[in-house]
Amino acid sequence: MTSGIEMASGKQRFAALLSGRGTAVYDRPLLETQDWIVAPTLGAIVPGWLLIIPRRSATNAREWASKSGLSPLEAVREIAAHLSLAMDEIIWFEHGPVSTGTPVGCGLDYAHLHVIVRPPFDFAAFTAGARAGADLTWYEANAVDAYAQMGARSYYIAGSGDIAIVATDVESAGSQFFRRVAASLIGDGETWNYRDHPHNENIEGTIEMFRHLEAARQRDC
Repeated sequence: MTSGIEMASGKQRFAALLSGRGTAVYDRPLLETQDWIVAPTLGAIVPGWLLIIPRRSATNAREWASKSGLSPLEAVREIAAHLSLAMDEIIWFEHGPVSTGTPVGCGLDYAHLHVIVRPPFDFAAFTAGARAGADLTWYEANAVDAYAQMGARSYYIAGSGDIAIVATDVESAGSQFFRRVAASLIGDGETWNYRDHPHNENIEGTIEMFRHLEAARQRDC
């Protein structure tokens, strides 16, 4: 019998979520628009860890933006606004494969953005961890322009507030790179792999945090 985690490691990881037939706690939408869905992530290393999954199939968010004309950053901003958060209260990132079947895509081969709400580390620490985590060349960019500057190459991108960091040609860094960075920052560097460590308690914590922030915003309206 195939376990839920093993099933989740394939490229059909988001099929149940996108079809509305998901039963796992991480396959139940927290927020939906006509263009994308927000859900808690399997393997949430800390509470508050969300995924943005486009409804239109694409290998990465750059391709999604090209196909749809939608800005990935705008989706992040809509979530921040929905939760009454400033953009510097979240960290967002993506592992962007240039093609299917590479380690950069973490075995999923479907575009998805990670968003961590009020993480227990700041973006400066996250940036330092990324720079130390692999022998890559990073550059800093305005978050609004970052996707337009990277070209048709594999990439890692992370941002908070108005700033983003980008590295390209990143195959040498392997799979789940930013997950490894986050796990290291909380002193739990061996639990980064979502296939082996689902972190169910943090999935529940993510849902609780999201609903709490939603309710607080509604009370303030």
